[in-house]
Order: sequence, then structure tokens, then C-alpha cells
Amino acid sequence: MAFTRASLLISAALVLGSAHGASAADLGNYGGGSIKDAPMAMPYSAGPSWYARIDGGYSQFDDPTMTEIGVYDLTEESIDNAWSIGGGIGRYFGNGFRGDLTYDHRFEADAEGNLADHQASLEGVRKFGIESNVFLANLYYDFDYGNRFTPYIGVGLGFTRNKTTAGTVETCGCTTAIIEEGSDTNAAGAAMAGFSLRLRGGEQTVQGSFKDGPVTVSAGRGLYLDAGYRFLYLGGVETGEIVHVGGGTTIAEDPTVEDIHAHEFRFGLRYDIN
Repeated sequence: MAFTRASLLISAALVLGSAHGASAADLGNYGGGSIKDAPMAMPYSAGPSWYARIDGGYSQFDDPTMTEIGVYDLTEESIDNAWSIGGGIGRYFGNGFRGDLTYDHRFEADAEGNLADHQASLEGVRKFGIESNVFLANLYYDFDYGNRFTPYIGVGLGFTRNKTTAGTVETCGCTTAIIEEGSDTNAAGAAMAGFSLRLRGGEQTVQGSFKDGPVTVSAGRGLYLDAGYRFLYLGGVETGEIVHVGGGTTIAEDPTVEDIHAHEFRFGLRYDIN
């Protein structure tokens, strides 16, 4: 009986010793020490998911192509510079990617082209205004997201509603006809590059340990200054008919502006909303 009890005690001691050795080995694999000192993952804060933005811009246009009734090519075509204002709502997708839906109103820019062809019904300089409402879905990639200064690139696709305001035809310095208003809806596209500068908040909590402390602490919603360049394709637009000043009779069909391209310098604010 004594031998049996001794055997049981020795076996229990061996089992407990093996368990203690395995526990010590496991602690050794994690750097040694006690449970209190062992590295433990801090909770991760994903940060904001949505943001709102407001933007202003100043545009320079490439000289467009202008035609009339599909036969005559206008010369000396130009569109003056113009301002724009807009805003949108966006979402962070993670891994540096984000996207937003934006609307921009482009204020009226003066446009003109000269029809100098003796075969035409009415020669002269066509002058009118062009304004646009642009809707885009945009996708961006932020380099070094989470830093105070973050460069980005992006692309956008959507549509625009281009409108021409009433204009005139001038021959020999005199107004001889009126150009009526017109409008068209076209596909629109954009390519952009710029940077975001964090003005306050916006840091992200990353993995750390109870022993070493978190690397960065979440500081709430971020406010960013956003500035950059955008190339914008706006399609084209037809004016209304050209009507004689005196009799009100139609002289020619709609002049058409084709391939409107804008080079925009944009600036605005982006605010994390949750």
C-alpha cells in the first residue's frame, strides 16, 4: 500500500513538473517574465469611416473645337478662365483608398469663335457664355495615410450638364444677330493629384502592448486642408439658334463647342464625420 501511494505521489509530481516546464517554456517563447509583463495586443481603433468636403477651384481651358451646322469650322476659338465651387460626401475604404461623390458648379466663362467663310449665311464672331454642373464618383489613393502631410492621386467618372447663355454675333464691330441659350448632358471624367494637410485630429490608434504603450492614440475627427490639380473633361455643348436682331428670323443653326478640357487648381476642406 505504501509503495502504491509513493508511486502515485511520484507520478503526480512528474505531471505537475512537466506542466510547469511547458508553461515556463511558453513564457520564454514570448520573451520571458510573468503574465503581467507579457506583450498583449491593444485594441485597434479603425478611425472615421465617412467624411464631408467643400471645395473651390479656378479653371483654365484649352482652346476648344467649334463648328456650325456640321459644315463650317470656327477659328480663333477660346474659353476664358472661370471659378467653381462644390462639395461632396466620401468614405474611407482602408489601405490608403477612399472615394467620394461630388457636385461642382462651374460659373459662367466667356467663349467665342470666328466664322470667316463667305459661303456661310452669316459671318462674324460668335460670343456667348458656358457654365456647367458636374457630378463625379471619385476614387483616391493616399500615400502615407495617417501622417500630417499626405499626397494623393485619383480618378473620377460621371456626367455634366453644360449650358450656354445668350450671346451675340458681331460683324464689323456691330451686333447683327442674337445666339439663343442651349444645353447638353455629357459624360465627364477627371484625373487629379494633390495633397492633404491635417489641421487637427485624425490620428489613428495602431497595435501596441500594455508594456510598451500604444504607438499612436486616436485624437478624434480629423480636419484637413485639401489642395491639388485636376484635369477635367466636360464633353461639348450646342448653343441655341442664331436669330437676326431686327426681324427675329433664324439665320443659322446651333454653333457647337466640342471637347471642352479644363485644368483646375483646387483647394478645400475635408472633415471626418464619424
